[in-house]
Amino acid sequence: MPKVTFKPLGISGEIPSGATLLEAAECLGQSLRHDCGGFATCSSCRVWVIDGMPDLSEIDLDEENMLEEAELKAPYRLSCQAKIQGDVVVRVPQAEMEWTRSALRDLKEQAGEHFATIRIMVEKKARTMGVEAILPDVGIPLVAEARGMIEELSQDPVRLAEMIRKIHEES
Repeated sequence: MPKVTFKPLGISGEIPSGATLLEAAECLGQSLRHDCGGFATCSSCRVWVIDGMPDLSEIDLDEENMLEEAELKAPYRLSCQAKIQGDVVVRVPQAEMEWTRSALRDLKEQAGEHFATIRIMVEKKARTMGVEAILPDVGIPLVAEARGMIEELSQDPVRLAEMIRKIHEES
C-alpha cells in the first residue's frame, strides 16, 4: 500500500490505492477543511504536493476549473480529487487569513503570476504582526514589500525558485 505523509505535523501511514488525499487525511486523523463536502466546488481542501505528484491521479476537468478559479497552480492539488497511486508527501497549508475585498483586489492587481506566493508572504508577515485580517492599510505595504523581494530575485531564477519553494513548503 502507498504511504502518505502530511506535513507540517508529520502524520503518515499506509493508505489503499485509489483513496483520495482527503480520505487519507481522515483515516490518519489529519483535519482538512473541505467546505463543499469533497465535490471540487471550492478550494478549501487544497494541499501542496511536496513529493509524489506522478503518484496521484491526473487532474480532471472539475479540479482543473476549481484550481484555475482559485488561482492555484501546480504543485497544488485538491485533496478531495487527487487519488493516491503511490507514495506521496503533501503540506497542509495554514488557514488563510480573511482579506477585505479591496485588499484582495489590490493583491490580485499587484501580485501577477506570483499571486499565491505573495499571498502566503503577506499572511505570514501579518501573523507575526498580530494582524487577524488583511485590510488595505496593512495589505498594500506588505504586498509591495513581498513583490519587491520577488522582483529583486527575478534576475536570478535559481534563487527565486528556491525562495518560492521554501515559502510554499513552510506555509
